[in-house]
Amino acid sequence: MKKTVAGVGGLSIGAALMYLFDPELGARRRALLRDKFRHVAHSAGEKLDVKSRDAGNRLHGLVARTKSLLETQPVSDDVVAERVRSRIGHVVSHPGSIDVTVEDGRVILAGPALTRELDPLLAEVERVRGVAGVENRLDLHEDPGGVPGLPG
Repeated sequence: MKKTVAGVGGLSIGAALMYLFDPELGARRRALLRDKFRHVAHSAGEKLDVKSRDAGNRLHGLVARTKSLLETQPVSDDVVAERVRSRIGHVVSHPGSIDVTVEDGRVILAGPALTRELDPLLAEVERVRGVAGVENRLDLHEDPGGVPGLPG
């Protein structure tokens, strides 16, 4: 068995050498092979660069998030309101119809909204850093048809 494997391996190496060192086409084949290796090496270098920058950016974000969690400075109501506005767009289909007011960290939500989006909306708002509580003054609707602020 070992002799067969060695024989097949020797034949394969010999065939590859004949292919690459053929007097007529060998130089072209070697040049194509060299170009392919250069391309693969260049692509791998670019991908490694992208991955390393991504890892660095993620680490920077993790450090910033950790620092912000450890800080105990009070946050202004305006900052909390902007944080809430930026998050509600991820969970409701008509975020512009919801009025966000903040008083001493307590968020007041008003305006038309869809009933099916209420629970995800309240959960998302409660998770926003700086929110002390949420007051729901939303006008709930089953579907957006005919409701100003909720285009169908």
